[in-house]
Amino acid sequence: MTKYLIALGVLIVAVVAYFIFAPATTPPSSESEPVTVAPSVPEPVPAAEAVDDDTRLEQIAADTRENLPSALTDTLTWTDALFLPRMRIMEYSYVSADTDAEPSADNLRNMIATRAETICLDGRDMFEMGTTLRNNFETSNGDLIDRVYLLPEDCLRFY
Repeated sequence: MTKYLIALGVLIVAVVAYFIFAPATTPPSSESEPVTVAPSVPEPVPAAEAVDDDTRLEQIAADTRENLPSALTDTLTWTDALFLPRMRIMEYSYVSADTDAEPSADNLRNMIATRAETICLDGRDMFEMGTTLRNNFETSNGDLIDRVYLLPEDCLRFY
């Protein structure tokens, strides 16, 4: 019987100690002063911004590829869009149905030159990330006729 009394005493001491030493869990009353929270310190921007830009440019290429028009003119068809991250080049490929390659190349270069302002303004986000636009013009056999570049520096005059 003594051991039961000792056990009961220990239990009572434990319960009393719990209520004495346990933190109060009562919620603050509505009349108490408002709690001020210290402003959070902004987290530093990770150094992987280039990766994010590459991801955005990959998405631009993928969106462009999905929405390619079947034919731009009666002799020119836009066939592909691709982003080359190492070279920071957005590459668009066109196929010409013309049989004579040299006049076709001249026409294609003139088309890029006359539409440069529209191309630069439409792709401003891309050019501001330092990406070069490369236009490949090919014959229907897959032979490269010409390659025309539009550099970010070329577009600065239109902004």
